[in-house]
Amino acid sequence: MATPDTRHSRHSLARTLKLQQLVIFEKVVQSGSILAASRELAMTQPAVSKAIHELERRLGGTLFVRGKRGVVLSEFGLEFEQHAKSMLADLRHLADGLNAWQSGASGQLVVGTLLTASATLLPDAITRLLDAAPDIKVEVIVGSNANLFPALTRGELDIVVGFVPTTPTPVPQPPEDAPRLTHVKLYDEALCAVVAADHPIRQRRRLKLRDLHGLRWILPTPDSVAYATACAIFERQDLALPASVVHSVSLLTNLGLLTRTPTVALMPQSAAEPFVKAGMLAVLPLGQLGNFGTVGYTVRADRQRGAALARLIEALQDVGGTRPARR
Repeated sequence: MATPDTRHSRHSLARTLKLQQLVIFEKVVQSGSILAASRELAMTQPAVSKAIHELERRLGGTLFVRGKRGVVLSEFGLEFEQHAKSMLADLRHLADGLNAWQSGASGQLVVGTLLTASATLLPDAITRLLDAAPDIKVEVIVGSNANLFPALTRGELDIVVGFVPTTPTPVPQPPEDAPRLTHVKLYDEALCAVVAADHPIRQRRRLKLRDLHGLRWILPTPDSVAYATACAIFERQDLALPASVVHSVSLLTNLGLLTRTPTVALMPQSAAEPFVKAGMLAVLPLGQLGNFGTVGYTVRADRQRGAALARLIEALQDVGGTRPARR
């Protein structure tokens, strides 16, 4: 559909693109079907098809390819999707800003988080937020920093809660013209060694790391912020890494392994606490093992904070400030 002479400019796109077309495009991408999108948008199928065809005509390229189960994005469509997400995110921020200005207690937040890093911090902060402003809608996206930080720069997330870099970040560097990120530290998270509450090793009165070396272990993945700390724990005792190791930072996977097999796991202390209180896990008395990482939040430096985001940040600071020092 596109021709080599097709050229776009900011002014030409402003004259031809319609925001409703972007909304329809997004819904077709999410549903993978023209029919399903029409139902969710309360529009007729021909109306949705017409909107997509008109958008393709104005852009000069085919956005979707028909498949056996619906439609999928073409290469041209994949390129346009990234920009459409950014534009729609800005539109959402505009709506939230206007609503926040009018009421100060509504809006929508999309929060990215590392599940292991925010087992207690984020739930406690969201609880405080919704107690104060119950009309705020919160969506939580779980991922790694390598995925969450780029999404934050694109405007798809409002904030990332979890581990913040204290050294040059290992995730891919954004382009020079990409929005800058601000990392705010709340507290340092300690490592602890945990087992299932009924693990036989708990019958031992005195335990040393060497006594556990021959057991199966769950350690952080090599690309995680805590992997170097985990290695250092064994190096300080002149021990190699255990021979039987599962590398995982998935809280649910680790919990399943711990409760099914006689396994020892290194976990963030705050992630272990709820399961210790529930009687599922026990922390082994090995003393200070090291720092798992620095927990905090990350926001875009160039974006003005709406009332909803400001409330969440206040809640995060309140909750993070009440946590004891973890060294």
